[in-house]
Amino acid sequence: MPENFACGIDFGTSNSTVALARGSEAALVTLEHGKTTLPSAVFFRKDGMPLFGRAAIDAYLAGAEGRLIRGLKKILGTSLMMDKTQLGGRSVNFTDILKVFIGELKKRAETDAAREVTSVVMGRPVHFHDNNHDADQLSQDTLEGIVRALGCCDIEFLYEPIAAAFAHEERVAGEKLALVIDLGGGTSDFTVIRMARHRMGAADRSGDILATSGVRVGGTTFDHRLSIDSFMPFLGLGSTYGDSFDADKVMHMPAGVYFQLSDWALVHQAQAQSAINQTRDLLRRAHEPEKMERLLRVQQDHLGYAVLEEVEKAKIVLTQAVDCRAALGVPGEENGLRVTRKKFEKAIRADIDRIFSALRECLARAGITGDEIELVILTGGSTALPLVNDMVERMFPHAEKSVGNRMDSVGLGLARHAQSIFGR
Repeated sequence: MPENFACGIDFGTSNSTVALARGSEAALVTLEHGKTTLPSAVFFRKDGMPLFGRAAIDAYLAGAEGRLIRGLKKILGTSLMMDKTQLGGRSVNFTDILKVFIGELKKRAETDAAREVTSVVMGRPVHFHDNNHDADQLSQDTLEGIVRALGCCDIEFLYEPIAAAFAHEERVAGEKLALVIDLGGGTSDFTVIRMARHRMGAADRSGDILATSGVRVGGTTFDHRLSIDSFMPFLGLGSTYGDSFDADKVMHMPAGVYFQLSDWALVHQAQAQSAINQTRDLLRRAHEPEKMERLLRVQQDHLGYAVLEEVEKAKIVLTQAVDCRAALGVPGEENGLRVTRKKFEKAIRADIDRIFSALRECLARAGITGDEIELVILTGGSTALPLVNDMVERMFPHAEKSVGNRMDSVGLGLARHAQSIFGR
């Protein structure tokens, strides 16, 4: 094994990738069942032993006893990081759970490499949090502390859209002024960068990077909007109940539990005993009790993640179809819920506007107009949304569009950068 060996880890909100740089070559690691992407999911079985990725999700959906956790990246930099949760009869904080998952990524990289990984470039969004420098720094510091505790001594961070640019650079003919649009699970990030094959491998590319920007809106945000708009009303969101002391007083169901069920990182709170007790109390006074009975079933049977899985599937289907049917696995929806692209796009319109406002900010920081962009690189699962593609085409009608592999270009670019800075 050559000495110039390093690793790139793209720990994502929804999916993660790992790539290794050996000599002058960089390649993605096959993480699970022949795939280079691993869902960022951990299932802790009743005995406390973890399963990861698709195996974790499959165990949960099959009804195995235990606890599924997804969306951990969104908790970075928040007070939830030090919250305790019960796993296998013991109390564990979310920082330790993060260490378990990232440790598994490192372990699978080492299995592929047949040697220990000690040098790593970690991907990070331009902003973990909007307009909050302290939370942003805490997020990176937390990740660095975890990776260092896992045995890495050389650790660097690279903005994810810049990594995506490095992954695409070998396919660039001549020199191009490029814009990277990286719509990930938790954030949307952008960079304007000068690209050319002869620039590849340079340790310092700061002179080529004209600007970066980002916003805390991503694929899980779209899941949340779709869930609230099209799924949660079936479980009682927007319905009413009567006051215990005033029969004429009508109130809307508290929205808190529905927002928790629509957020990968908060589903467990909706399934806590206190939340179940609240639903039981509201059920007795509900004007549409059948909806609250469905909600109670979801909470008691811990179906929250299964519901969000259906939401995510519907979102993906709607990138190709104008409508679809989605199942919740509860009584009363045997024919499935009808979900439409038109309604979904209306629900995410404000989020799309925020994304493209951050994109325009990136262009402004670079001191260029959209007409000067020669190449647009699209990466991240949400770049498949028709609404996104329509706006990109309107803004950059004359630019070449490059999609490549939407899901794992960041990981590959991280490994190439790792080779350039550690491989010497």
